[in-house]
Amino acid sequence: MNPLKIREAQIADAPAMGTFMVETWLEAHRDHIPPEVWEKRRRDWTPEVSADGWARTLQERDACPDQVRACLLIAEDDSGLIVGLAAGAASAADPAGWLGEIGSLYLHAEHRHRGLGRSLVQAVTAGLADRGIRSLHIGVLTTNVEARQFYEALGGQLVVERDFDDDGARLSESVYAWTDITSLVPPKQVHAKPSIGRE
Repeated sequence: MNPLKIREAQIADAPAMGTFMVETWLEAHRDHIPPEVWEKRRRDWTPEVSADGWARTLQERDACPDQVRACLLIAEDDSGLIVGLAAGAASAADPAGWLGEIGSLYLHAEHRHRGLGRSLVQAVTAGLADRGIRSLHIGVLTTNVEARQFYEALGGQLVVERDFDDDGARLSESVYAWTDITSLVPPKQVHAKPSIGRE
Protein backbone atom coordinates (compact mmCIF):
# COMPACT_ATOMS: atom_id res chain seq x y z
CA MET A 1 0.00 0.00 0.00
CA ASN A 2 1.33 3.41 -0.95
CA PRO A 3 1.69 5.88 1.91
CA LEU A 4 -0.93 8.57 2.35
CA LYS A 5 -0.04 12.21 1.83
CA ILE A 6 -0.96 14.84 4.43
CA ARG A 7 -0.92 18.42 3.16
CA GLU A 8 -2.42 21.88 3.66
CA ALA A 9 -5.89 22.19 2.16
CA GLN A 10 -6.31 24.60 -0.76
CA ILE A 11 -9.40 26.43 -2.06
CA ALA A 12 -9.58 24.02 -5.01
CA ASP A 13 -10.10 21.20 -2.47
CA ALA A 14 -13.30 22.75 -1.05
CA PRO A 15 -15.81 20.73 -3.15
CA ALA A 16 -14.14 17.42 -2.29
CA MET A 17 -13.82 18.49 1.36
CA GLY A 18 -17.54 19.27 1.47
CA THR A 19 -18.48 15.84 0.17
CA PHE A 20 -16.00 14.09 2.45
CA MET A 21 -17.07 16.01 5.55
CA VAL A 22 -20.79 15.39 5.11
CA GLU A 23 -20.36 11.70 4.34
CA THR A 24 -17.95 10.96 7.16
CA TRP A 25 -19.80 13.09 9.74
CA LEU A 26 -23.11 11.38 9.04
CA GLU A 27 -21.52 7.94 9.11
CA ALA A 28 -19.54 8.63 12.27
CA HIS A 29 -22.35 10.14 14.35
CA ARG A 30 -25.42 8.15 13.36
CA ASP A 31 -25.41 6.30 16.68
CA HIS A 32 -24.21 9.23 18.80
CA ILE A 33 -27.06 11.73 18.43
CA PRO A 34 -30.87 11.46 18.52
CA PRO A 35 -32.29 10.10 15.26
CA GLU A 36 -34.33 13.23 14.57
CA VAL A 37 -31.22 15.41 14.93
CA TRP A 38 -29.24 13.15 12.61
CA GLU A 39 -32.06 13.13 10.06
CA LYS A 40 -32.34 16.92 10.09
CA ARG A 41 -28.59 17.24 9.54
CA ARG A 42 -28.75 14.74 6.68
CA ARG A 43 -31.56 16.69 5.08
CA ASP A 44 -30.23 20.23 5.49
CA TRP A 45 -26.44 19.88 5.42
CA THR A 46 -25.55 19.09 1.84
CA PRO A 47 -22.06 18.64 0.39
CA GLU A 48 -22.56 21.97 -1.41
CA VAL A 49 -23.35 23.78 1.86
CA SER A 50 -20.28 22.25 3.50
CA ALA A 51 -18.09 23.06 0.48
CA ASP A 52 -19.18 26.71 0.59
CA GLY A 53 -18.17 26.87 4.26
CA TRP A 54 -14.75 25.37 3.60
CA ALA A 55 -14.21 27.71 0.65
CA ARG A 56 -14.95 30.76 2.82
CA THR A 57 -12.62 29.52 5.54
CA LEU A 58 -9.80 28.86 3.08
CA GLN A 59 -10.29 32.21 1.34
CA GLU A 60 -10.08 34.01 4.69
CA ARG A 61 -6.91 32.09 5.50
CA ASP A 62 -5.29 32.99 2.19
CA ALA A 63 -6.36 36.64 2.36
CA CYS A 64 -4.23 37.33 5.46
CA PRO A 65 -1.41 34.76 5.50
CA ASP A 66 0.63 36.72 8.04
CA GLN A 67 -2.22 36.57 10.56
CA VAL A 68 -3.19 32.94 10.14
CA ARG A 69 -3.54 31.05 13.40
CA ALA A 70 -5.28 28.03 11.93
CA CYS A 71 -4.17 24.77 10.35
CA LEU A 72 -6.38 22.98 7.79
CA LEU A 73 -5.07 19.63 6.58
CA ILE A 74 -6.25 16.84 4.34
CA ALA A 75 -4.92 13.34 3.88
CA GLU A 76 -5.18 11.85 0.42
CA ASP A 77 -4.34 8.54 -1.19
CA ASP A 78 -2.19 8.11 -4.26
CA SER A 79 -5.18 8.80 -6.53
CA GLY A 80 -5.82 12.16 -4.84
CA LEU A 81 -8.93 10.98 -2.97
CA ILE A 82 -9.42 12.63 0.41
CA VAL A 83 -9.39 10.02 3.17
CA GLY A 84 -8.86 12.26 6.21
CA LEU A 85 -9.37 15.84 7.33
CA ALA A 86 -8.24 17.84 10.36
CA ALA A 87 -8.79 21.48 11.25
CA GLY A 88 -7.41 23.39 14.22
CA ALA A 89 -7.18 27.05 15.19
CA ALA A 90 -6.51 29.44 18.02
CA SER A 91 -9.42 29.44 20.45
CA ALA A 92 -11.63 32.52 20.46
CA ALA A 93 -12.25 31.82 24.16
CA ASP A 94 -8.62 32.63 25.07
CA PRO A 95 -7.79 36.35 24.74
CA ALA A 96 -4.11 35.61 25.38
CA GLY A 97 -3.98 33.49 22.24
CA TRP A 98 -2.12 30.51 23.72
CA LEU A 99 -4.97 27.96 23.54
CA GLY A 100 -5.76 26.02 20.38
CA GLU A 101 -8.70 23.83 19.46
CA ILE A 102 -9.07 21.00 16.99
CA GLY A 103 -12.60 21.41 15.70
CA SER A 104 -12.65 18.70 13.03
CA LEU A 105 -10.98 15.32 12.75
CA TYR A 106 -12.59 12.84 10.38
CA LEU A 107 -11.36 9.72 8.59
CA HIS A 108 -12.73 7.54 5.85
CA ALA A 109 -14.02 4.34 7.44
CA GLU A 110 -11.46 2.19 5.58
CA HIS A 111 -8.59 4.19 7.08
CA ARG A 112 -9.53 4.02 10.75
CA HIS A 113 -7.39 2.07 13.21
CA ARG A 114 -4.35 2.37 10.92
CA GLY A 115 -2.58 5.31 12.55
CA LEU A 116 -3.96 8.02 10.28
CA GLY A 117 -5.92 9.68 13.06
CA ARG A 118 -2.81 9.96 15.21
CA SER A 119 -0.78 11.26 12.26
CA LEU A 120 -3.37 13.94 11.51
CA VAL A 121 -3.55 15.04 15.14
CA GLN A 122 0.24 15.26 15.28
CA ALA A 123 0.43 17.18 12.01
CA VAL A 124 -2.26 19.72 12.86
CA THR A 125 -0.80 20.12 16.34
CA ALA A 126 2.64 20.80 14.86
CA GLY A 127 1.06 23.45 12.65
CA LEU A 128 -0.61 25.12 15.62
CA ALA A 129 2.60 24.98 17.66
CA ASP A 130 4.40 26.71 14.77
CA ARG A 131 1.80 29.47 15.07
CA GLY A 132 2.46 30.09 18.75
CA ILE A 133 -0.21 27.86 20.31
CA ARG A 134 0.92 26.37 23.63
CA SER A 135 -1.99 24.19 24.82
CA LEU A 136 -4.86 22.35 23.17
CA HIS A 137 -8.51 21.45 23.69
CA ILE A 138 -10.53 18.93 21.69
CA GLY A 139 -14.27 18.52 22.20
CA VAL A 140 -16.04 15.27 21.36
CA LEU A 141 -19.59 14.05 21.73
CA THR A 142 -19.81 12.37 25.13
CA THR A 143 -21.63 9.43 23.53
CA ASN A 144 -18.71 8.81 21.14
CA VAL A 145 -16.86 6.35 23.34
CA GLU A 146 -14.41 5.25 20.64
CA ALA A 147 -13.25 8.83 19.98
CA ARG A 148 -12.96 9.51 23.70
CA GLN A 149 -10.73 6.46 24.11
CA PHE A 150 -8.62 7.64 21.18
CA TYR A 151 -7.99 11.06 22.77
CA GLU A 152 -7.30 9.49 26.15
CA ALA A 153 -4.73 7.20 24.50
CA LEU A 154 -3.06 10.34 23.12
CA GLY A 155 -2.73 11.69 26.66
CA GLY A 156 -5.75 13.97 26.74
CA GLN A 157 -7.16 14.79 30.18
CA LEU A 158 -10.92 15.20 30.54
CA VAL A 159 -11.45 18.74 31.85
CA VAL A 160 -15.17 19.35 31.43
CA GLU A 161 -18.42 17.83 30.23
CA ARG A 162 -20.96 20.36 29.04
CA ASP A 163 -24.16 20.63 27.06
CA PHE A 164 -24.35 22.63 23.86
CA ASP A 165 -27.07 23.58 21.43
CA ASP A 166 -26.99 21.89 18.03
CA ASP A 167 -29.69 23.63 16.00
CA GLY A 168 -32.22 23.34 18.81
CA ALA A 169 -31.07 19.97 20.19
CA ARG A 170 -29.19 19.71 23.47
CA LEU A 171 -26.13 17.46 23.13
CA SER A 172 -23.34 16.64 25.58
CA GLU A 173 -19.68 17.30 24.82
CA SER A 174 -16.58 16.05 26.63
CA VAL A 175 -13.54 18.32 26.37
CA TYR A 176 -10.00 16.89 26.52
CA ALA A 177 -6.96 19.05 27.22
CA TRP A 178 -3.21 18.96 26.68
CA THR A 179 -1.51 21.66 28.75
CA ASP A 180 1.66 21.36 26.67
CA ILE A 181 0.84 21.06 22.98
CA THR A 182 4.31 19.76 22.15
CA SER A 183 3.58 16.55 24.06
CA LEU A 184 1.48 15.56 21.03
CA VAL A 185 4.16 16.26 18.43
CA PRO A 186 7.26 14.23 17.58
CA PRO A 187 10.23 16.54 18.35
CA LYS A 188 11.35 16.76 14.72
CA GLN A 189 7.96 18.24 13.74
CA VAL A 190 8.15 21.20 16.12
CA HIS A 191 9.88 24.18 14.54
CA ALA A 192 10.89 27.38 16.28
CA LYS A 193 8.96 30.16 14.61
CA PRO A 194 7.85 33.59 15.81
CA SER A 195 4.26 33.81 17.00
CA ILE A 196 1.85 34.95 14.32
CA GLY A 197 -1.08 37.27 14.73
CA ARG A 198 -0.32 38.60 18.24
CA GLU A 199 1.03 41.92 19.42
